[in-house]
Amino acid sequence: MSTAHDDLDAWKRRRTLELAYELADSGRYEDFTDIAYALQFERGMATAQALIDDPDMRRVLNQRCGDAREKLAPVPEPVPEPEAIEAASEASNDHAQLPQAGDFTGAPSLFKRALGIVWRSGNAGGLNSAPS
Repeated sequence: MSTAHDDLDAWKRRRTLELAYELADSGRYEDFTDIAYALQFERGMATAQALIDDPDMRRVLNQRCGDAREKLAPVPEPVPEPEAIEAASEASNDHAQLPQAGDFTGAPSLFKRALGIVWRSGNAGGLNSAPS
């Protein structure tokens, strides 16, 4: 009967270590302490802490956690040099397409345009007469 018990214990140890590696490789955990907590309290594996509480195991789990987080981290975009920004702004002609304040001096006001629309539609008579 002890061989069956030994086989079960071996399977539990192997399964705990496999899960510890999976959690470390997920990138969601900071280090081995987070993994031990997840195994023990979230997965109900009471012996997990004792199984991974080995300096070599801690080192491996910490390394795998760090590698996984690096893979999941967004790649930073390169910051352009100030000279490149200045050259791009000088080469751009976007500013030439923007209207300037002087472009609006001859344009009728919004109020004048609205009155013109009303006048052309034939409803202007009502604007000049007082109510009866």
